[in-house]
Amino acid sequence: MFVIPCMQAQNLPFQSGEELDYNIRYKYGMVVMKGGTAQYGLETTIFNRKQVLKSALTFKTNSFFDKIFMIRDTLNSYANLPDLKPLYHNRSVNEGGYHFTEEMLVLKHEFSSTQVNVKRMRKEILRVDTVINSELPGYDLLNIFLFIRNMDYSQFNHGQICTVATFLGEKKVNIIIKYHGQTILQKNNTKYKTLKLTIDVVNEVFTESKNAIEVWISDDENHVPLKIKAKLRIGAAEAELSSYKNLKYPFTAAITLTPRK
Repeated sequence: MFVIPCMQAQNLPFQSGEELDYNIRYKYGMVVMKGGTAQYGLETTIFNRKQVLKSALTFKTNSFFDKIFMIRDTLNSYANLPDLKPLYHNRSVNEGGYHFTEEMLVLKHEFSSTQVNVKRMRKEILRVDTVINSELPGYDLLNIFLFIRNMDYSQFNHGQICTVATFLGEKKVNIIIKYHGQTILQKNNTKYKTLKLTIDVVNEVFTESKNAIEVWISDDENHVPLKIKAKLRIGAAEAELSSYKNLKYPFTAAITLTPRK
């Protein structure tokens, strides 16, 4: 196993207008609970007088979890076209009554270095204004998934890895993406051809840094994230695709099974 450059595909596997919906579940030991929903969308827009790709994610807990810990989070990210270099990211966090807004402006993004300016506002007061540097290409929480979807898996062998950085608040976190090859994911009476990846994350939010996140993307031209599983400090969270619209290519990863009589 060795580190290789994170080779990107020539043609983007997604397009403006794509919409993905997810159901969120939480696991605590043997207990599984429906936690909420997430909506994800892509659109081309103008940022700094250039056409860019905007990705947006909204997450909200359901009525049951609202009584325990209500979450209403919104994230927006902007990436250059066609190379997907991150440009700007903002998020509004409302969790359990704790609210803040944060923005991240990318000052420099290269293969060997990234520099971002992070600002955070809470109660209309600027709480954080700092510059973070990384010796790796760095991506925000949304653009990291554009990056993963656009990797050229035809050039990968089982077990190969690549290392990038992401930014969590005021921290730079290195993550290792490992390719596990083709696998089958089953949901109800349908099997899906997928490509599986694991992500090692060194951060106190996760129970374990190794394989902290598992991702299954469709093994077709779209590379849609079908399932994401994260090990948290308490239990785990899972996101499963519930519906999709406006994919760039026909969705060919599903294998329908005949129900048993």
